[in-house]
Amino acid sequence: EVEKELSVVKSWIQETRDLLLNPSPDIQAVLQELEVVHADVVSRRQNVDRLAEQQQTKYLDLFTILPSEISMQLAEVSLALGAIEDQTQRTREVQEHLASRMQDLSERLRTASSRLKDRCPDVDQARDDVKTVLEDLDACGRTLAELDAAVQDLGRRSPLLAKQLGGALGRLSETQHQTVRLSPSRLSVLWVQAVCYLDEYSEMRDSLVRWTEKARSLLGTSVLWTSSLHLTEQIRLHQAVLRESRDVPGDLESMAQKVELLSDVLQVEPLSQQLAELSRRSEELRDGLGTRLQGLQDAHKTMEALEVEVKALHSALQQVRDTLTSPELSQQGLKEQLVQRQRLLADMDVLKQQVQAVQRCQAVLQVPEDVLPRLSLCRTALRLQQDASQLQHVAIQQCNILQ
Repeated sequence: EVEKELSVVKSWIQETRDLLLNPSPDIQAVLQELEVVHADVVSRRQNVDRLAEQQQTKYLDLFTILPSEISMQLAEVSLALGAIEDQTQRTREVQEHLASRMQDLSERLRTASSRLKDRCPDVDQARDDVKTVLEDLDACGRTLAELDAAVQDLGRRSPLLAKQLGGALGRLSETQHQTVRLSPSRLSVLWVQAVCYLDEYSEMRDSLVRWTEKARSLLGTSVLWTSSLHLTEQIRLHQAVLRESRDVPGDLESMAQKVELLSDVLQVEPLSQQLAELSRRSEELRDGLGTRLQGLQDAHKTMEALEVEVKALHSALQQVRDTLTSPELSQQGLKEQLVQRQRLLADMDVLKQQVQAVQRCQAVLQVPEDVLPRLSLCRTALRLQQDASQLQHVAIQQCNILQ
């Protein structure tokens, strides 16, 4: 019976030794197997100890000693179980320790790789982050060296297990090397490209801001409706500011491209919002300038026409006035004076047409309604119309008197 039980234990010991020499390819499965083996070996060792105690008691009851053959077999099995328990415990502790450190290292490498891809609010912070990651990667390299030495030491006791851990360690080492190679590239992008893109973006933004301030200031000034000459000056000023804005759409598009390129390394939400606001404001100002320029051009065209007609009316009135008040005319005979004044009355039909032309120009004058009463040109036109009517009345009176 003892030999039968010990035979079962010996078979289990041999299977366990084979298992320890040929562990599962999966490291996590190895840990689980070691847990099971450790629990099993403790249980079997307790059973062997109990069996030995039972045999000792049995032979004592027979007033004899335990046969040496049984005693030696029990001792051999007990020692073998103790050795397996010690080996299992050491292997499990080493395995757990190495697996824990490798898991921690894997997390650190994953974090470093993620931080290299993270977007920062500005270039300075991004550079600082990359430098910190490089320091972390150096520490990971030292940890890899320590783990490699530990795995080599384990190889003397469990070559296959060490080989499996070495494979996992090799993959971690490759990940570390790849991340290290990525870091200088990342720094290059940050130092050269990102700074260059930001400088170009800032330069175009400052230019746009200056233009928007100039455009806003121009739109904030009041229009001088006093004459076509003043309108001409203001038209030229508006045209000049609008000409400066011809590059605005292209600059906005180029700035959008810079933001898109910067989005690989920086957080560009503030830049995108700033660009959207600049685009909206620029479009509003360009539309405002265009609308105002069109209004100024319409006003200039109609005011210039009115000025021409007012000047012509003023010249015609002056001729009539000079004729009516001419000393030479008053020195002529009554009949001759009457003929001259009647001819002048007939010529006043042309004056009437000029008055109508002035009125037509006034009717289509493209200026704000509230400006018309204050416009000196309109007051002059009204006075000239009154003068024309008065001169015609005076000429009729003089003809009547002479008749």
